[in-house]
Amino acid sequence: MGTVTHQKAADSAPTAVPSAGELELIALDCDRALVRFADCPDPEENARQLVVMLGRGEQLTRAVRRLPEAEWDVRVSGALQDWAELIDRGPGDGPFANWTYLRALARAVRSFTQFLQARNRPRPLRSDL
Repeated sequence: MGTVTHQKAADSAPTAVPSAGELELIALDCDRALVRFADCPDPEENARQLVVMLGRGEQLTRAVRRLPEAEWDVRVSGALQDWAELIDRGPGDGPFANWTYLRALARAVRSFTQFLQARNRPRPLRSDL
């Protein structure tokens, strides 16, 4: 049931590039996941953050893949490859493995977020025109 439910959620997730405000919220989710070892969340909070990160990552991978590949930078290509491998492999066993899995997902999501934020920034007006 979990796989079917996860697939239905992924199918219904938005595919448009998130707004600047949404990207800021996603960046905050990444910050929450990328804490130092002394601050790692308890297993219940880790599981909650993992669900959020999986949803954010699915949303952003679809948004990035809708853009022409020629516009991607090396960071995006690497993050897409990492994301696919992480999803295929899944977490390991135990709380530490689950926490490091969350962090790995968050690093990929952070790369997507930073790329989309940079892409959405207003370009300076050229004064030579």
